[in-house]
Amino acid sequence: MRMVHFVDTAGSDEAFVPSGNILLIQITSATNINVYWASQDPAVTANDKVALTCVSGYTDEVAKKLANYMTATNIGGASVLTVDAANFDANLSTVAYTAGA
Repeated sequence: MRMVHFVDTAGSDEAFVPSGNILLIQITSATNINVYWASQDPAVTANDKVALTCVSGYTDEVAKKLANYMTATNIGGASVLTVDAANFDANLSTVAYTAGA
């Protein structure tokens, strides 16, 4: 199983999500991508969301990079993808998680 590790603030605002639980990667503007998965809180009916803010015009590249990792079958490759502004992609500037968004 592959995991996607979303990091807003290392050590205090992070989420590990099995890649198979991600329901939608949605480009909403030239600078924003929303990633949705079902809330793990039974009292919350709305999906959880991570908003990724990118350099203008590069949302397509960042979304494809995430989608390719989630669907690739790289035997012996990495099983956890960390999505943070510092290391994931030069065109990604912020990561913001919202439960039940």
